[in-house]
Amino acid sequence: MTLDIIAAWLPRLGQAAALTLGLFAVVACLSATAGLAMALTERVGGRIYAAISWFFRGVPELIILLICYLGLPQIKIDLGPVGSAILGFTLIGMVYDYEVFRAALKAVPAGQYDAARALGLTNLQTIRKVVLPQVFRIALTPWMTYATGALKRMSIASAIAVSEIMHVTKQAIAVTDMPFTFIFFAFALYAGVSSLLMIGDLVLNRRLDYLRRAARA
Repeated sequence: MTLDIIAAWLPRLGQAAALTLGLFAVVACLSATAGLAMALTERVGGRIYAAISWFFRGVPELIILLICYLGLPQIKIDLGPVGSAILGFTLIGMVYDYEVFRAALKAVPAGQYDAARALGLTNLQTIRKVVLPQVFRIALTPWMTYATGALKRMSIASAIAVSEIMHVTKQAIAVTDMPFTFIFFAFALYAGVSSLLMIGDLVLNRRLDYLRRAARA
């Protein structure tokens, strides 16, 4: 009987895991793009970006999600649970990515810019061919560390009825009265996906180390 109950819920848990991964992938792409754009244009909007970063890093993620889901008194936009989660997590993630990329940009030696100008490269060519490759190498581990945490924080999307892993886990527990079984499944799913991200970080760093050693040789 217990195995039948578990088997009945496994497809829903699989769908929830797929939704969680899809949600994470979309948010990671959007927030990284926005954060990088903010870091590259800091001279233009530095003070505004600092205020935005302070606000979204200082307010709990759940409150941001609820505002995106429920709207404000003057603004009524119905994005639905998934759309609201994407908007909320993107706003939260972009300020953390902004801080990561901003620090990585500052870590690029000033001499790199001087050398690029001496070679006759335009500002755009300097950013694309000289600066960004170094920024990505410097920012990789901090970004992956934040991304791993962000993946696990997707669980709070259950508060706005997104059918991700924890939302379905709570439903399964309420229906079956088997809390430890389904909590274990949720643990295994999150641990498995987080481990994949950490393994990816390790593999990419080793690959970059190999390329750096090869370039020096």
